[in-house]
Amino acid sequence: MPDVGGFYRVYGMTQSYFTRKMTGYLDYKCIPYRFRGFAGANPEARAAGWPGGIPPLETPDGAYMWDSTAMIHYLERLHPDPAVLPPDRVARFLCYALEDALDEWLYRPAVGSRWFIEENARVGGFELARDVTREAPLTGQQAFDMVRGYVTATCAPFGATAENIQAWIDEVLRPWLRVLGAHLAQRPYLFGARPSLADFAIFGGNAAHFINDPVCRRWVDADGPALVQHTHRLLEPEDQEFGDFSAEGDVPETLVAVLADLGRLYLPWVSRATARGRAELVFASGPRVEIAATPFLEEARRVLLARYVELRCEALDAVLERAGILSYFADFAQQAGRVPGYDAPPQPARNRPFGPPGEAEA
Repeated sequence: MPDVGGFYRVYGMTQSYFTRKMTGYLDYKCIPYRFRGFAGANPEARAAGWPGGIPPLETPDGAYMWDSTAMIHYLERLHPDPAVLPPDRVARFLCYALEDALDEWLYRPAVGSRWFIEENARVGGFELARDVTREAPLTGQQAFDMVRGYVTATCAPFGATAENIQAWIDEVLRPWLRVLGAHLAQRPYLFGARPSLADFAIFGGNAAHFINDPVCRRWVDADGPALVQHTHRLLEPEDQEFGDFSAEGDVPETLVAVLADLGRLYLPWVSRATARGRAELVFASGPRVEIAATPFLEEARRVLLARYVELRCEALDAVLERAGILSYFADFAQQAGRVPGYDAPPQPARNRPFGPPGEAEA
């Protein structure tokens, strides 16, 4: 077991979706860490088998681990209080389902809106490139050009392009901001008066992208201003007073609306894609794009279905039915994998949701 009295090292970038998810969690839990600017140049991490998804963490005793969801589960074993997983089985599965969508779906318009909207690229893109110059002997402009070329090459495989980014914004991102903002206007966190695992997934996207990049910030201010306050609370958790998770069975209509939003595009697409290997995403405004399910996504889906099988009960199915999304879990339960164990620092062979065209995880 690591020396939990020491500190962790987070190797990441300040404008990285999953880096901010992890640092938000560590700050809330008061787990000591040091942030190290990182764009991939760590031979020790690579020697440990790190496959490239940022951020990897180094434990106090020098071991490396990666994959934000797995790392949080591992750290919850060592630092159980305050817990970030609701004890109620219904809320716990909803937490997992929302975190899955935030990690695997909302990530796509986050990256696309940064690099295909010039004002966002000049701010968030340059900040990201600036982090690269900590390791690479490049000028700021050279780093910006390099990062932009690399990341935009990865966007088409996960479905976002310059031609369809407006559809992603109008039909995925902004409706999500509206329903999520409406829910968080009624309570400070998804499941009550304390943040859950899914709240840190929200925070990662907001702190790195949607509250940071200027055009996205204007959308948030217009569509879901409560998300700004949610982000600010988790940026400085030492200034907050946290309460408890909601009582068992407390699933308000605002939360049902958030779940229902996943049934418009994400759950239909991911259910087909992970069953068949790829599926077409059809936007109401006209664009159509066929997106392959990566091995990373297929495994994430199997794990989520395994959690559904494990936590399934009449009350959970009733909530999913209220949201109109029960079939995306009940009808696919036979595809469930297994729930991973988290006894050791996690080092999954796959932790990249995408990569350059031609890579296995693209």
